[in-house]
Amino acid sequence: MKLSVLSIPARVIEQFDLTLFGILGVVLTVINDSRGIESVVAGTRSLLIIAFVYFTLQLIVQTVEWWNFEITIEDESLSVRSGFFRIQHRTVPFSRIQQSSTFRTPVSSLFGITAFECETAGDPEEAEVTARYLDTDDAAVLQQRLPTTPDQTGDTNKDSQETVFSLSPRELVLFGCTQLQLRTVALSIGAGWLVLFTSLESLSSPRSLLIDLFSGILPLSPGLMLIIVGIGGWLVGAVLSIERLFGFQLSVEDNNFRKQHGLIRQYDADLSLARIQVARIRANPLHRVLGLVQADVGTAGISGSLPFGLHWPLAPLVETHIGWQLVERAIGRGRPTLQSIPTRARRRYLVRYSFGTLALAGGTVVLRQFIPALDLIPLGMFGGILVITPLAAHVSWTHRGYELADDCIVVRYGFWTQRTYVVPYDNIQDMTISQSPFQRRVGLISVRLDIASLPFLPGIRLSDVNESVGTTVQRRLLDENLPEEPACPS
Repeated sequence: MKLSVLSIPARVIEQFDLTLFGILGVVLTVINDSRGIESVVAGTRSLLIIAFVYFTLQLIVQTVEWWNFEITIEDESLSVRSGFFRIQHRTVPFSRIQQSSTFRTPVSSLFGITAFECETAGDPEEAEVTARYLDTDDAAVLQQRLPTTPDQTGDTNKDSQETVFSLSPRELVLFGCTQLQLRTVALSIGAGWLVLFTSLESLSSPRSLLIDLFSGILPLSPGLMLIIVGIGGWLVGAVLSIERLFGFQLSVEDNNFRKQHGLIRQYDADLSLARIQVARIRANPLHRVLGLVQADVGTAGISGSLPFGLHWPLAPLVETHIGWQLVERAIGRGRPTLQSIPTRARRRYLVRYSFGTLALAGGTVVLRQFIPALDLIPLGMFGGILVITPLAAHVSWTHRGYELADDCIVVRYGFWTQRTYVVPYDNIQDMTISQSPFQRRVGLISVRLDIASLPFLPGIRLSDVNESVGTTVQRRLLDENLPEEPACPS
């Protein structure tokens, strides 16, 4: 199976990083000898020349890679030939594939072509097999024929598909509006700061035009205008989040999860239930007030190109009881009854936060002698923080808990983002018990569980529990991994 010939122009276009070329355009405008509008024209001319050379090189590279690429489905494996100068022949056994997916980017949608990916546990940096881009029919056939469980033979029966969750319009809007959108907010505030508060001589005329334009529309102070720009960046991020999850649907077919979503960038991904290593429920304070959570699972495979980063979502935002129903379906464990950590841990948090506040106050007093700007920080603020440390210690204590079930361990921690992990014992790769000098004084330990699934490395921590908890987890972990003794001959 070959890549679509239309993948050549699509991949060339996608190689143009707009952010990088935008920064390059600003640099070229600043360093030339012209001033004002002439500097912008000269910088644009230089940028177009660089873009043309880059386009030509990419056209050659993408054409050669298209010619060399071929993907073949064999009896028990996937065979891929690819490369530019050095041709590689890769073989991926079906039994090692963690998940597969197809997706369409805005550019590929214009050309009517689709990307295909499958992931294994072997490469922690990128998908094991990536085909950008196939004809849409070829990508669908490839995903259908690709087994995702060891006992599956391919050509799954689509009639057996059962929809278990669909993201409602209300949940979709809430998902977009309850995220901080730090990336777009930071970019917008940075751009606003550059326009409002910097003074590059070569950009003085364009900068003055922008300031005059916004001042005429919104006659406000620069600080307030910067806040408005930040709100605009948050709105852009919310819209992008809504577009990304538009039409989200989770279904089950032949012991596989399948998710589909996206308005412009469309995704269709399969995941075998047998590959799931860990399940997670998380919620920020606003989600908890509304009775909503985010449910996702992790496998041993990882791909940074997915919009969710390094986890596989079951439900981007859903009512709490439905989220736990999805987790039970994924990993066989429903909503747990958590046990609180010992109360002496709360006293430990109080001492930690109090000493931390005093250390910050002392550091501020010392640094004031060298950094006059720190005089703007009132020392009375640290007194107020010290007063609320008992409340902070209590909140930290109440948001931690655990359950040691017969077949899995459940761990909860966090306030701003409360996370609850469900980990079967047979998926734990390594267990570490540690005890700091302060924990030793009050008889507490910390347990770290390492699993094969990213992004949950460097491990799931169960902090400040009794020593007996560590012993129990260790015993159950060993019991799960002990080989069965052969039956004695009669």
